[in-house]
Amino acid sequence: MIIAIESDLPSFKPVRLGPGLNVLLADKSPNSGEKQTRNSAGKSSLVELIHFLLGGKSAGALPSHDALKAYTFYGTFAFRGGRLRVGRSGDEPSKIIVDEVAATAFGLTPKLDKKTGLHWISNEVWKEFLGNRLFSLPFPTRGTAFEQSYTPSFRSMVAYFVRRRGGFLRPEKHAEKQGAWDSQVNLSYLLGLDWTIPFELEKVRQRENQLKELKKAATAGAVGDIIGTVAELRPRVVVAEANVEKLRADLTAFKVVDSYREMSDRAAAIRGEMLAIERHFVTLKQTLEHLEANYNDEKPPASTDLDRLYKAVGIELPNIAIRRFEEVKIFHESVVSNRRKRLEQQIEATRLELADGEARSAALDAERSEILRFLEGSGALEDFTALQERLAAQAVEAAALRERYKAAEILEGEKTELEGDRINLKRRLQEDHQARRAQLDKAILFIGGAIADLYGDRTGEFVIAARDSGPAFEITIQGDRGGGISQIEIFCLDLALLSLTADANRGPRFLVHDSHLFDGVDERQVAKALQLGKAAADRICGQYLVTMNSDVFDRLPLPGSFDKQAFVLSTRLSDDGEDGGLFGFRFD
Repeated sequence: MIIAIESDLPSFKPVRLGPGLNVLLADKSPNSGEKQTRNSAGKSSLVELIHFLLGGKSAGALPSHDALKAYTFYGTFAFRGGRLRVGRSGDEPSKIIVDEVAATAFGLTPKLDKKTGLHWISNEVWKEFLGNRLFSLPFPTRGTAFEQSYTPSFRSMVAYFVRRRGGFLRPEKHAEKQGAWDSQVNLSYLLGLDWTIPFELEKVRQRENQLKELKKAATAGAVGDIIGTVAELRPRVVVAEANVEKLRADLTAFKVVDSYREMSDRAAAIRGEMLAIERHFVTLKQTLEHLEANYNDEKPPASTDLDRLYKAVGIELPNIAIRRFEEVKIFHESVVSNRRKRLEQQIEATRLELADGEARSAALDAERSEILRFLEGSGALEDFTALQERLAAQAVEAAALRERYKAAEILEGEKTELEGDRINLKRRLQEDHQARRAQLDKAILFIGGAIADLYGDRTGEFVIAARDSGPAFEITIQGDRGGGISQIEIFCLDLALLSLTADANRGPRFLVHDSHLFDGVDERQVAKALQLGKAAADRICGQYLVTMNSDVFDRLPLPGSFDKQAFVLSTRLSDDGEDGGLFGFRFD
C-alpha cells in the first residue's frame, strides 16, 4: 500500500493515506479555468508523483520541471515484510534514496553517496524490486525469461493500477500509444493466463514485418536483382553449374576443339545478327525521313483563300457563313494538332528504336571482337590459360547464383513457417483459455457483477477472445454509449485487476484513479463506483485512492450509511490562490 507522499519542498502538502477508500479533494474556485496553469490544484500532479516514485521515466516528468527538480520527493510504501521510504529528485532521477537498514532488510544492497552521506540504489534495481514485491516477477531478472523484450514488466503492469491521462481511452490500454503486444502480454500475466503466447506472437509479428520490408525492397528493386525468386533462379543455377562442369572436363582433358567450334559459331551468329540490324536500320531511316517530312508539311487549310475567291467575283459573304468558316477552321486546326502530336510520337519511337539498335550492334561488335581475338591466339598455353579464366568466371557466377537461390528459398520458406507458427500459437491460446477456464470465469463474473451494480437497467460482459492476432480483452456495456460508459468500462477492468491479482497474491493491493476517469460519468454511477472501490479494497485489505473536486463529491448521492467525510484525506487542495495547490506555489 501507499502510506505517504512527501517532499523536502517546504510548501509541499504531504498526502498520508490509510487502508480502504481514500478521497483527496480539491476545492475549485468559480473563477479558475482548467488550463490556467500547469499546476492548478494538484490532483493529477499527485498521480504523476506516485508514478515518479514508482520508477517512472524522468524525461518530461513533473519533478524534472525547473521549478521542482532541486527538491526530493518521498514515498513510503508498505510491502510484505515491512515498510520502505524512498526518495527521488528530478536532478538525479537515476538514484533512489533509501534507508540503509530498511533496504538491507529487504535484500537490497544500497550504495553510499559520500558527498551527501545518503544511501541509494539505482532506479533500475528499484523497478525490479517493485516488480518482485508487487507482481511476483523474478528479482533480479537477469538470466530469466523476463530479461527479454516483449515480456511482462513492472512499469507497464502498474500503469493499470495508477492510470494517468492518456490511459482513459480504452480499458485494455493504459496509454494512448501502448502497443498491442504490451497490453496482451501484461494483461495475460495479470489475469493468470499464459503470457508466453502473446510474447511468441509478437516475435512472429516482428519476423513478418521484416519479411514484408524485404519483399517491399525486392519489389522496389533494392534487392530484387540480388535475390530473385526460386522459380527464376532454379534454371539459371542448373545451366551455370552445367557450364562449369563442361569447362572443367575440357580442362582436365585439355580438349579445346569444341570450345573453338562454339566460339566460331557464336562469332558467325553475331555477324548475322549485326547484318539483320543494319538492314532494319535502312527501313527505320526511310520511315523517319517520311515521318519528318509529313510533320513539316502538316498545316491547316487557309480559310482566307475562300474569302478572297468570293470577293473576286463580287459576292460578300454573310456573317453566318463567316462564323461557319471559323468553326471549320477551328476543327481543322484541332485535327492538324492531333495529327502532329501523333507524328511526334512516331518520330520519337523510331529514333529510340534506332538508338537501341545501335547500342545492340555495338555490344555485339565488342563480343565478336573478343571472340576473334581469342581465336587468333598463337598456341596451346594461351588456349589453356584462357579456358582457365573462363572456368574461374563461370564458377564465381555459379556460386553467386547458388547463394541467391538459397536466400530465395529461405525468404519464401519463412512465410510458410510464419503461417504455421501463427496457427500453432492460436491453437495454444485456445487450449490455454480452456485450461484456465475457471480463472477466466472469475474475471467475467466479477466484471459482469460490477456492471450490474453500477447500472440497474443495463447488462454488460467481459470478453476474452483467442484471435489470430493474440488474446483480445473487451468490456462492453449494452445500450446508449452516453454518460461516460467508456470510463466505467475502464473502472470495471481496473477494479477486477485489483481484486483478482490480490486473490492470486501477486498484485499491488492499491488502485489510484484520477478525477478525469469520471469526467462525463453520471454522478449516480460515480457514487456506486466509490462504494464498489471501497468494498473491494476492504475485502483484500487494500487501498483505493480517488482524487476529486469537492463540489462533485458533495453532490454524490451516497447512502446515509456511507459516512463520506470519514474517507476524505486531511490534506485539502485548492486552485484558488498562489499556495492552494499540492506544491504550495504556481508554476507554468
